[in-house]
Amino acid sequence: MADGSLQSKDVETQFRIVQVAEEEKFDDDGNIVRDQELDESDAVMEDLNFIMFGDTDETDTADGIGIATIHGSKNCKKPECTDALMQIEATEHLESSKGPSLLFGQLKPDTSAARTRNMRLINLQVESAYHSSVGRAGNVLTFGTHYNLRENRDPEVRGQTVHLHYQWQSLRFLYNLKTGRATYLLSCSDEDFEYYSNALEHWKMPTGRRPHPFSIHLVLCFKSVFAWNKQLEDALGKLLYLENRSIFRPSRVTFESADDTKRRLQELHSLYKDLLIRNNTNKRHIEMINCLTQDLDRILTTVKSTEGAFPIDEHDHQRIIDGFKCLKDFCLDRERRLTSRAQRVQNLIALTYNLLANRDNIISHSIAHEARQDGAAMKTIALVTMLFFPATFVSSFLGTNLVTLDTSPDGKTRFVFSEFWWIYLVSAVPLTLVTLGGWGYWVRRRSRRERRKFRTSGGDKV
Repeated sequence: MADGSLQSKDVETQFRIVQVAEEEKFDDDGNIVRDQELDESDAVMEDLNFIMFGDTDETDTADGIGIATIHGSKNCKKPECTDALMQIEATEHLESSKGPSLLFGQLKPDTSAARTRNMRLINLQVESAYHSSVGRAGNVLTFGTHYNLRENRDPEVRGQTVHLHYQWQSLRFLYNLKTGRATYLLSCSDEDFEYYSNALEHWKMPTGRRPHPFSIHLVLCFKSVFAWNKQLEDALGKLLYLENRSIFRPSRVTFESADDTKRRLQELHSLYKDLLIRNNTNKRHIEMINCLTQDLDRILTTVKSTEGAFPIDEHDHQRIIDGFKCLKDFCLDRERRLTSRAQRVQNLIALTYNLLANRDNIISHSIAHEARQDGAAMKTIALVTMLFFPATFVSSFLGTNLVTLDTSPDGKTRFVFSEFWWIYLVSAVPLTLVTLGGWGYWVRRRSRRERRKFRTSGGDKV
């Protein structure tokens, strides 16, 4: 039923998006225009409470959970001093037999590994790293897990070099098998710690009930998975907006300017990259859930096989397992949706390039049509020139001083050729031959140059 509640809420969200898309309510950037912002945090926590504790009315703010933040001491304000104090408090909590059964505290991000009395906490600044072990921390028999709850990479371009800045949310967990006390330390920023701690403060559970040691794992995983729901909705809105422009109004791509088309392709490639990154993050969440589910079985087996270990309620244990299964099903469904959306973006990119090719064909056809019209005009000019060329030659020749029109005393008119008429032939014929020879030599030399260039480029091998 818990799975169904999450599914129904997700389906309702998808239906709301589709309704907005049909009405084409987008802003200039392609984001969905909502009448009001929707906060799903309360609904997620209600579903999570039902998954973990069932349908009960006797609920109150979760007791047995302590949230600790150390702000430093008077003598030392450095981050390493703050982390040392935080780990001292975590060690005292782990060894104590009184007070809250769960402690959730904050370490500053990017801190090095530290040793504090009998507690060893490592910082896994490695992508997608997960480590769990059963051992002793001093005199305390513990079960511990270390993994990165979230991982971010922020690229910074400096000239022709790209520098990657990594940001981890490293979660360290130790569980005292004898006293049943669990300690969580999260290395993150103050803003992220407030985001997670608010979820724990509003977490409702049956009064007088001791939380399962892995319960905070489930809460943090739920909040981490649902943290980028809004980004996914915005990405879906951008996809629907681009589909609406490209599929239902393809003429815009055919006749829009080159800058608009370039901007459209950049948006599509950026959206495709974002979907791939989100899908990889979602797959990492699935692997994290698988590891935690395996450790759930492992910790129960360890407790049963350890003499004097604090017992774990198997009913609550099964509910925690069901909660992780529900979260995994949601991630698997999200993976299918992200894969489908990435394929839709690829189809839009291919469609845009096809429309660009169609636009180029239209332009080429227009240029060819104009070229044909110019060719027809040139043919007409050449034909008229050929028709009048003989008359032009005759009139030019007769207009020279080599031929004159003479009228004799008897009244008869006749042409009189000069005795130097041969000069015309001597000058015209050689010049014509020289012109034809020069033209032939230029044609042959150009042909040789092109053949040499073709051989140099390796064209004859093809």
